[in-house]
Amino acid sequence: MQSCFRYLLIVWIILVWPPFVLECGSARAQDDGVIPMSDEEKEWITKHKTLRIGMWIDSPPVMFRGKSGEMEGIVPSYIDLIVSKLGLEPKWVRASSLSYMTELARAGEVDMVAAVVNEPDETRGLLLSVPYLFMPIVVVTPAQFPFIVGLRDMEKRVVAMDLDHIPYQRFTADHPKVISMPVSQPEQGLQAVVSGQADAFVAAQPTVAYLTRQYGITDLRIAAMTEYSYRYSVGIRADWPLLQTLVNRALSSITEDERQEIVDYWTVLREGKWVERPHVWRLLSFGAAIALLLLGAMAYWNRKLSKEIRNSLRAEKQQRRAHEATLQVIESADMVIVGLDYMGCVQLINNAGEATLGYSREEILGRDWFDLVVPKERYPFVWDEFTRLMNEGRKGVSDAFENPVLTKSGETRHIMWRNSIMQGTYNDLALISFGTDITNRLQAEEELQLTKFAMDNAAVGIFRIKPSGNIVYANRKAATLVGYRRSELLRMGIPDVVPGFSRENWPSFWEQIKQKKMVVTEGTVRRRDGTVFPTEVTAYYLFFKGTELVIGFFSDITERKRGEALREDVQRMIRHDLRSPTLAVQTIFSLFSRAENLTEDQRELLDSVMRSSRRMINIIDMSRALQRMESGTYVVNARPVDLVAQTRAVMDDLRPLLEQKKITVQILFSGFPIESTVDFLMQTEDILIYGLLGNLIKNAVEASPNGSTVTVDLGNPERQVVVSIHNEGVIPESIRESFFDKYVTVGKEFGTGLGTYTAKLITKTLGGTIEFMTSEKSGTVITVILPSDFESNS
Repeated sequence: MQSCFRYLLIVWIILVWPPFVLECGSARAQDDGVIPMSDEEKEWITKHKTLRIGMWIDSPPVMFRGKSGEMEGIVPSYIDLIVSKLGLEPKWVRASSLSYMTELARAGEVDMVAAVVNEPDETRGLLLSVPYLFMPIVVVTPAQFPFIVGLRDMEKRVVAMDLDHIPYQRFTADHPKVISMPVSQPEQGLQAVVSGQADAFVAAQPTVAYLTRQYGITDLRIAAMTEYSYRYSVGIRADWPLLQTLVNRALSSITEDERQEIVDYWTVLREGKWVERPHVWRLLSFGAAIALLLLGAMAYWNRKLSKEIRNSLRAEKQQRRAHEATLQVIESADMVIVGLDYMGCVQLINNAGEATLGYSREEILGRDWFDLVVPKERYPFVWDEFTRLMNEGRKGVSDAFENPVLTKSGETRHIMWRNSIMQGTYNDLALISFGTDITNRLQAEEELQLTKFAMDNAAVGIFRIKPSGNIVYANRKAATLVGYRRSELLRMGIPDVVPGFSRENWPSFWEQIKQKKMVVTEGTVRRRDGTVFPTEVTAYYLFFKGTELVIGFFSDITERKRGEALREDVQRMIRHDLRSPTLAVQTIFSLFSRAENLTEDQRELLDSVMRSSRRMINIIDMSRALQRMESGTYVVNARPVDLVAQTRAVMDDLRPLLEQKKITVQILFSGFPIESTVDFLMQTEDILIYGLLGNLIKNAVEASPNGSTVTVDLGNPERQVVVSIHNEGVIPESIRESFFDKYVTVGKEFGTGLGTYTAKLITKTLGGTIEFMTSEKSGTVITVILPSDFESNS
């Protein structure tokens, strides 16, 4: 019984409710809710209870005179809502056109204009509310007319438009090749298209929809959107800013449902009083009879329907979960996701979009995307692309395209966009764009191009080489040096241009570079004509994206080699010319020292001269030995040498420096003071040991604080000779990595940077190693380890 009553109630609702609803509907939306106001605002409303509101006759359904003589349409419906929410009593002032109405407003004949467009000529002397009505301007053509994208496709064709409307005022300048046909009423424009007098008619989209239904026109279609649109605001006299605030508040309180109801009423439901037509009631009666016949079946279906409802609720729950999961995916995505409506306003943005643009969600939602973030110089192109997508729908979606955006801070970010068209109604989400920030990638590509340019045009030759020895890159300088074209070098290998390498020995050199990471060497390169020239090569090992490579930088050192050979010849002559006279002087003074009648001062003077001459000979001999050691041609003539005697000889030569700095040099053996009569012999060459100890001890003395002690500790563990020299100074951190390199010095007025370099070269020649430890707490210790049984390498 309850089920039958339920379904009878449903039938009553089906039969009775629609006419009741339509009878209760009004041509203008009603709202009894008054917006909240301050005491000052309420007092102002009381003083200005009657408001003179200007209306002007426009195209239906925007604003027109109805059958009763009253102004009707979308705009009057909005004004009714505003007046109701403000609690004002309207006094209507009508005008035949917008221009005449604005003249009345400037003359003070009206307090408020129902609808104005934000144009300088129309709004001068008026305050404007926020826009409350947006109407796109569309192109209407016959149904069989060829496909068009916009007004640009209408060149040399006749286009009708209302001469009082703003698009007509701009049309001639914007589209000079389109033939314009001015009309005084929109009905005339539609009739011109129907009769063939015009190829198209340009008007507001609601006007087209209303008039085509009103006159039963079915063979026309909206072919494209234009770049023009209306954004209506309320115009308010300039001396009433408080009214502007109240109107804006009233407009913001109008809900989306109320706005949609107004648009739907004047574009859909306003076509005649269909409830008064007899055939409608006959159809309803027939439907009622069918419903009564089905009433019995509904009782049977009730149980089945309940089950379906449960299933539907379960499906809705799953759909809701899926929707929540989708939102979570959107928010957690690392790409910018933006949703726009048909007007280009932002309806959706995710966390990545906020982070990229710098705007909070509250700052960007509802704003015009193109005005907010699109650079001005890109605006026309981006807007045209958006309009094209809106007209063509999903079939107009193309591949990804790059377009920059402006962040809140003014920074330009380059975004790669992919668009997805949404199917929906006028106020729904129309477009979702997925953007990937490629700014850093573009910057990296620019840096790569600059780097490639620098490498291609570098002043030294550059090769990029595979483990096989094949050349995969050669710059211009490399091609010039070897006499091949760059394309030819890419088909060659290093053994083809470097005589010292072959396919057999190249792998061993590759392993050497791989272990050391960097190798500096000298060699020769063979030109295309068969000639060779000396080169210096710096090779770097690189493991990049799973691939092993060697980057080789080489330069022609022919001139440098010539200079070195010339310098060596000059030095050889100088050493020869200096050594002979010095030996003669040393011999003469040695004979003088045998005289028995010399005073102590004279003997001390003779000893000083002999030490100086001996030092001079050692320097000359060491200079010649260094050159041979650097070239790898030095032959060590090993014989027993006393390290203690050599150390004391160095101390004797350094006596002026030791006395000046008041430094003591202490000789130790395995950490204990050594007796003056003890010898420490090893197989080596005296000139090398003197050069090694002399350079290291002199450096230690120079680096020591005044009044300190330098220790020379000699040891002989496991058939090795260990020499450790300690001082209280600290090696500066800036030179620790290059301490033993040539010409490295710091803090010495006349330092050459050759002392430690010479010590390392001698150590290497004798088959030993040298290293150091330094700290603020312990000072510096340089340790040399040499083989005690060194044999001559001759």
